[in-house]
Amino acid sequence: MIEKLKYALFSIPDYDIYRRYFQTDDSITIYYKNVIIKATNDEISIFYDSDEHFVTKGLKYLDKNNTLKLFTDIPSAIDYMSYLSLVTLDIRYTLYHYFLFKSNESEIDYKSLSFVLAGSYPNYSEEKLSIRCDIGGLTIKNRKVKYNCLILFNNDGSCRFSFYPEEPAWNEEKICPKRDVDNIIEYILNLKVDNYEDIPLIES
Repeated sequence: MIEKLKYALFSIPDYDIYRRYFQTDDSITIYYKNVIIKATNDEISIFYDSDEHFVTKGLKYLDKNNTLKLFTDIPSAIDYMSYLSLVTLDIRYTLYHYFLFKSNESEIDYKSLSFVLAGSYPNYSEEKLSIRCDIGGLTIKNRKVKYNCLILFNNDGSCRFSFYPEEPAWNEEKICPKRDVDNIIEYILNLKVDNYEDIPLIES
């Protein structure tokens, strides 16, 4: 697997810019942008870790714990490597990745999630757009709630989170006052109501 993995990486158009690997008889460590790939002949580990050499140090929200994935096939590993390189380079994708990880860790589950890039004129260029995720079918610590959520991940590192009814009339929304992703998760977990109408926020 080690030799096949090298062949796959060398075929990536921009890998020659980052070409850096260290190989032993039975393992290899490869660096691609801010992503570390460690492989044996049986398994491939892919992650970000600021304690490793050749990566940007101290990326907010990211560590080995919330980025590590293990693979036994090369195509899936390469796909995740490409995804994780974007997560480490673009704060919007960092926030998206971290929010989903923390939600899962905090037992905030959902049945549906949409992903779109959103913005308004004159800021309608890709680097200025926000990631917008609508989240439905929410269960919080095994408690089904009767509202949906919307979160925007912005390119300044902030988030905008709001609640809306399961079947909203036009433009119904209660906006969470928190803008930091950890504080938003904490707000959701401390909200001890099951219905949209009982959420103690003023509707916008």
